Amino acid sequence: MAESFNENDSDYVDSSVVEAVEVKSSPDGFMIKMRDGRHLRCAHNNPQSGHLPDYAPHPAIVLKMEDETGLLLPIIVLEMPSVLLMAAIRNVQIARPIMYQVVRDMVDKMGYKVKLVRVTKRIHEAYFARLYLTKVDDETEFISFDLRPSDAINIAVRCKVPIQVNKFLAYSDGMKVVESAKPLVQGSSSDGLIFKELDRPSGQPCIETKEFNLVRNMLIAAVEERYRDAAQWRDKLTQLRSKRYQA
Repeated sequence: MAESFNENDSDYVDSSVVEAVEVKSSPDGFMIKMRDGRHLRCAHNNPQSGHLPDYAPHPAIVLKMEDETGLLLPIIVLEMPSVLLMAAIRNVQIARPIMYQVVRDMVDKMGYKVKLVRVTKRIHEAYFARLYLTKVDDETEFISFDLRPSDAINIAVRCKVPIQVNKFLAYSDGMKVVESAKPLVQGSSSDGLIFKELDRPSGQPCIETKEFNLVRNMLIAAVEERYRDAAQWRDKLTQLRSKRYQA
């Protein structure tokens, strides 16, 4: 339905996407692994949030609050939206149009444009977001839609519009960095690859790098509808993980 809203609403804070690969919680604390191989050890901004349960690494989208706090808001997502977001940030070209590009083109053809995206609330463990559109010839007319944050943020990055986070949500769920470890190996960021070498302790091959590259190749093949190739990458990924868990 048509509605109006204030894009400078004081209840929201601007944010930017951090190039994170995964998040995990362990006895060592909450860890964010960055694309360049750094590990950010974080603590809750809100001490009353309690201790997070331990869980294995998960793909995530991490937003950084663009205010004096600099808090990070990690949002656990599926692998596909995470990879596609990194592709958009790194300007990696995908041969066939993906859903987010189609949405952008549909909005344009209907005479609207994407105005901004907001992460609005959390219910239990699920975050919610809202996509705001405005008429091209009448910016006083707005419509908005509820979306998953992973989809809304992917659209926002491709349309180059602001991503805002509810302040209460940012300050109650946000993380502050307490330690940043530098990567042992840092590859060039100019070759268009989404994932480069990650940590390689003792100079040994990095299993995590191999796993991320396999996931990346599998998802891109699926997006491009090369399903036989995707199945082959999936089988290789299954074999790698089987060896990893047996080690």
